[in-house]
Amino acid sequence: MVTFPDGAKVVLSNEGGRPIHRGTVAVRGPCAPSREELMGLGLTEAQARALEFVLAWFGSPFDSVASEAPSGGELRWGAWPLSGPTLISALAHWKQREPDAFDARLGRLGLEATPEQPPEPASLRLPGFRSAAPVEGRNALALLAEDARLLAALARAGRERGAQLAQLETVVTHVLRPALASCTQDATADSAFASARALALLFHSELRFGRRGVTRLVTLARERPEPPGPGERLAEDLRATGRSREASEVWRILTSPELADPA
Repeated sequence: MVTFPDGAKVVLSNEGGRPIHRGTVAVRGPCAPSREELMGLGLTEAQARALEFVLAWFGSPFDSVASEAPSGGELRWGAWPLSGPTLISALAHWKQREPDAFDARLGRLGLEATPEQPPEPASLRLPGFRSAAPVEGRNALALLAEDARLLAALARAGRERGAQLAQLETVVTHVLRPALASCTQDATADSAFASARALALLFHSELRFGRRGVTRLVTLARERPEPPGPGERLAEDLRATGRSREASEVWRILTSPELADPA
């Protein structure tokens, strides 16, 4: 357990010899952004419903922090969760929007985040310890992942509304927009991903499988628009290749009344 000067506590676990925080702030609830705030990031109502569903069922709490598979040991933070350049972008975006809140949670520990300034990407910097040189980028994230105090501070930052919105805006900008763009290259794929349910399938594919998953789902939609739909065929492909967990997640999306079209 890490206790901060103001009395706040963050309870850490240990996996693989590294500290992690499984999180306490769910995507749905009084401590999380509303659907209206999601739409304020530029999402349509259907896109906001889809993202909320995928994060609530298959994502992580906003204040979760881990460095475990499937990210190859990279530090991961937040609801999507973010790692590497996208994690750095989210922190830099939060610092830009709410510098005082950022400094209160992370800046006071020496963490510096600089927003993207094209052609330069967002950057992250930690001071060196014991006269060592400062570390930047992924090296700074690696150091953060090994330091229980810094990791707990990052977890606590995920409880701040501004940091949560920075996470979500980073996901929308760097993850979902490219995925959505891949569906607008022809009319068949574009129309196949118009509903909240279809969008949830798309976002889930990105979350679980990355760009390859999105490409596979879009290809299924283009190949045969008639039933069975791309979601059903994706679930069958996953089941046939031994990915039963992911197949069951796809079926949850396909059958959940939460994603039904409004009456």
